[in-house]
Amino acid sequence: MNLWQECSGKMRKKIGQVRQVLIALVGAAIIWGTQGACLILAQASAEQSLFHTYAKPMVAPEFSLENLDGKMVNLKDYRGKVVLLNFWATWCPNCRQEVPSFNTLQAKYFSQGLEIYRINSKESRETILKFLEKNPNSTPILLDKTGKVGKLFGLWAHPTSYLVDRQGMVRCRAVGMVDWTGMEAIHVINLLLGEK
Repeated sequence: MNLWQECSGKMRKKIGQVRQVLIALVGAAIIWGTQGACLILAQASAEQSLFHTYAKPMVAPEFSLENLDGKMVNLKDYRGKVVLLNFWATWCPNCRQEVPSFNTLQAKYFSQGLEIYRINSKESRETILKFLEKNPNSTPILLDKTGKVGKLFGLWAHPTSYLVDRQGMVRCRAVGMVDWTGMEAIHVINLLLGEK
């Protein structure tokens, strides 16, 4: 065997080993890619959900706030009902877009035990009344003049909504605009209303 044949044999052996490593790497990449894609899809579908549900529901913070008529509304007076609390502000475009679906929801589910309160954050009664002249709203509004109640709930963005069950436990949170007449929202509300 000459030097050329000896080198060729060694090269073929090395090429064979490199080929096996490449095949193993490609196979691993395909398997990881499939699992990785499934993981990414699972995360994406979870992130697309409008509602964050709490593994351990928390007791809703107790509060009393004035409504636009100056009457005090206390959350604990609504035990036995499902309560939707929506934190909003007049300057928030997404908050304004939610109004029609709140009005529809109020009309459809009030008789079944759903109470909806839109809690305005840190704006004056006058600002809100002026806003309502151009943007009618049939959903009751509460005034969180100092933002204290928002802080109790951990509010950090507008709009943010919380669903409180009949026992006074916060079960779901939605950050951002929600179509409250959409399938996912209706499903969650029907589930909570169905609980006793």
